[in-house]
Amino acid sequence: MQIKLEHLTKRFGDTIAVNDLSITLESGKLIALLGPSGCGKTTTLNMISGILPVSGGSIFFDDRDVTSLPPEKRGIGLVFQNYALYPHMTVLQNICFPMEIQRIPKKERIRRAEELAEMVHITPYLKRKPAELSGGQQQRVAIGRALMNAPSVVLADEPTGNLDSKNSAEIMSLLRASNKKFKQTLIVITHDEDVALMADRVIAIEDGRIVRDERRA
Repeated sequence: MQIKLEHLTKRFGDTIAVNDLSITLESGKLIALLGPSGCGKTTTLNMISGILPVSGGSIFFDDRDVTSLPPEKRGIGLVFQNYALYPHMTVLQNICFPMEIQRIPKKERIRRAEELAEMVHITPYLKRKPAELSGGQQQRVAIGRALMNAPSVVLADEPTGNLDSKNSAEIMSLLRASNKKFKQTLIVITHDEDVALMADRVIAIEDGRIVRDERRA
């Protein structure tokens, strides 16, 4: 899924968080948006996802204008820094949840969840609650849940932000493997240059503008 941003702008009162951003993100690539806190990268991701409305400009998924669509209509998967798991649910229930709200039959959603659990290496923990898992394990659950509906676009906001270097590398390797296996367009927000270097393309943002655009693959 190609993502095209045309003159994308976001204002919060008198503050311009994203300033007339125009760029095309290639289908099937792992793309890192790199920059310090407050530079506009997460705001950009949240507009792509539909979490935040735009102040100006347009967002296209291939030729489809999704600018005004809510997140659930965009066919995306979301991964957050703080995992955003449901504490009262087991790992299996958390992964299944996107299909459950779509009323997919229980047998089918469990089959799919078990496949994803194996892929992200959390099969032994399916009956546990999030509080019983490490940070790295919780992020694996979050990735499995994000992939449940086979999205064409996966958006990950600082997915390694709460992890040590070992877990960070493992999570990025999982995201890369998912990107290659399912041919998703994967956008990763990060402030970490080492994380960004694992991407096919690194787009550095400062003050809501692109200051560097480097294709690595």
